[in-house]
Amino acid sequence: DSVLIDEAVTPLIISEKKPDDLLSSAAVKAVELAQKLEIGIDYLVNTELRNVELTRVGRANVARMVLDAGPFWQRRDRAEELVNTALYSMYMMVCDKHYIIEEGKVVLVDELTGRLARERTLSLGVQQVLEAALNLNISDPSAVRARLSFQRYFQRLPRIGGMTGTAHESKTELAKVYGLGIMQVPTHQPSRRKSMGYQVFGQDEKKLSQIVKDARALSREGRAVLIGVKSVLTSQNLAAVFVAQAPDLPFEILNAIHDTEENTIIAQAGQCGMITIATNMAGRGTDIKIPKDVVECGGLHVIVAETNDFSRIDRQLIGRCARQGDPGSYQRYVALDEDVVTRFLPMILRKIWALSFRIRFAIQPVAWLMLFLAQRRAEHLAYKHRKSALENEIETEKSMI
Repeated sequence: DSVLIDEAVTPLIISEKKPDDLLSSAAVKAVELAQKLEIGIDYLVNTELRNVELTRVGRANVARMVLDAGPFWQRRDRAEELVNTALYSMYMMVCDKHYIIEEGKVVLVDELTGRLARERTLSLGVQQVLEAALNLNISDPSAVRARLSFQRYFQRLPRIGGMTGTAHESKTELAKVYGLGIMQVPTHQPSRRKSMGYQVFGQDEKKLSQIVKDARALSREGRAVLIGVKSVLTSQNLAAVFVAQAPDLPFEILNAIHDTEENTIIAQAGQCGMITIATNMAGRGTDIKIPKDVVECGGLHVIVAETNDFSRIDRQLIGRCARQGDPGSYQRYVALDEDVVTRFLPMILRKIWALSFRIRFAIQPVAWLMLFLAQRRAEHLAYKHRKSALENEIETEKSMI
């Protein structure tokens, strides 16, 4: 499902580097113009749709500012597009979440796997504008010679098959797009995984503080603790809380920045008293082994510290514990202001949730319902995006015949 669903709209590209001094200078100018605009007046930011849009006032101001900028900027649509791209880079692309800076270069982070995508770059000039916004050396853009999405590629194969523990949520899409059915295979050992429910907090800061307290208590009991987060940024924020509240408590961080140490960190993650803060890359494709003394204490405990956009990704994290018949447990920690809630849950439902939280009414059932609705909406929007991309690609192929 990672390849067939998550990577579905990622294009397979044959490209070559093509120096473009005009684009480099335009990227720098676009950032300069964007920095002069005011949010709410010249442009609007929609975090839910990850979109930045110039207002009528903003478009007029851009047209005024480029009057003496040279012939390249005299086409109004081109000027607005470049400034819009600069605004997107500045507000939608977050360092240590969507990318990191490594040796003076922008390296993209795959949000679903938590790994660095060193071979990928942003297209349509976004990469160059982002580098300009960060005052980095501007790289040469790539000229695309051929491209094909994963969806179209796999549709052309006569046979497809595979195994995954999280296909159920995507069974309808797998059937419609690839003609694939789902068959459940029972585990060879009964599952001993225990759910500890939800802990709900008003603010993210209080949530992180409680995670540190609970992880310390579990570590002292001899349990191994895996704390799952979405981004490099959150892993660093949580590490800072550990240092502040429990300076004597050792822990490891596994994220895109420390990806070269992954094997070593995973090998130690199941040891007695070990605490590991990790993005979604933790243990993908391998078991976190736990010794006998940890088994006797209750096994590996997984803390879902940040709810993912898609429920499949949460289940992949939860599945790190209680494998191969071992004992294990997990608990979800949720804040009313975390990303998936603010982006995908309608305002009226956020207000209802906040009210139920204040009056302490049905805390866990309401949390489950709200996260279910938020993730369903995120999954639906992602599906619509993949469907639209596939339909456009098919129409493009037909027009070329």
